[in-house]
Amino acid sequence: MQFNEIKSRFHEDGFVVVRGFFSTQELASIESGLADIVQHVAPTLSKGDVYYEDTDAQAIKSMFRLEQHSETFSTLREHPRLLDLARAVYDDPVMELETVMFFGKVAHSGSQTPHHQDNFYQCFEPPDAMRITIALDSSTAANGPLTCQKGSHRLGILPHQPSQVLGFSQVLIEPPDKTRYPDVEICLEPGDICLHATNTVHHSGPNRTDRSRRQLAIECRATRVRRNEQMLADRRKVVERLHNQRG
Repeated sequence: MQFNEIKSRFHEDGFVVVRGFFSTQELASIESGLADIVQHVAPTLSKGDVYYEDTDAQAIKSMFRLEQHSETFSTLREHPRLLDLARAVYDDPVMELETVMFFGKVAHSGSQTPHHQDNFYQCFEPPDAMRITIALDSSTAANGPLTCQKGSHRLGILPHQPSQVLGFSQVLIEPPDKTRYPDVEICLEPGDICLHATNTVHHSGPNRTDRSRRQLAIECRATRVRRNEQMLADRRKVVERLHNQRG
C-alpha cells in the first residue's frame, strides 16, 4: 500500500492497517528489548508507568515511556520508514515519533478496555495526532483485538466519565451509534501496524484464548498541535484520585 493510499484511508475512516511493516529481524530486536524491560525495569516502575492485571499472576497490562529505559525503544522512535509514514499522513516533514508504550492481554484473563478516545487524555488542539499500534502477537476476534468505530474521529471529543479502570481512567458516557459508526475489529499478525487518530473511538474485549495478545504503541502528533494545559491538569487530577482510591 502506497503512502497516499494509507493517508487517504486514515483520514476517511479514522484508522488504517498496514500489513507486514516490520520484518522478522526487527521484531526479534523488539522482543529482546521488551524482555529486558519486563525482567529488569518493570519491577522498579511506579504507578502510572506500569499497570498490572488484577489477577494472581499479576501480568503486565500496560507500560509507558519505554524509550526512557531502553535503547531498543529510543531507536524505534527514529525508525526511518515509520517516520516517513507518519510525516506523510499529516503533511509534516519534521514531525517526530514521541513515546513508546506496551499493552498486553494475558491468556484467559486479559481485561477489557472501555470505549474511549485518546484525545480525552491528551488534550491536543487541533487533533492532528495518532497512535501507531505494532502487533507482537496475532490479534484475533477471540483475543480482544483493538476495535475502532469507523468515522468516529469526525465527532470531536465526546463526553467521558471515570471508569474505575487503572490505565484507562475514563470511559465514554455513551459510545456513538454503531449503525452510523460501525465497529471494525483490527485483526493483525506480528509485524503489522495500525494507525488510529487521536479522536477515534476505540475499545477492546477480553482475551478468551490460551495465547497472549501483546502490542506496542507509539504516539505522535504534527508540529502544529498544541496541548490544552488546563484541560490536561484537570484530567490528571482524575487519574490521581483513582490511584489514591486504589492505594
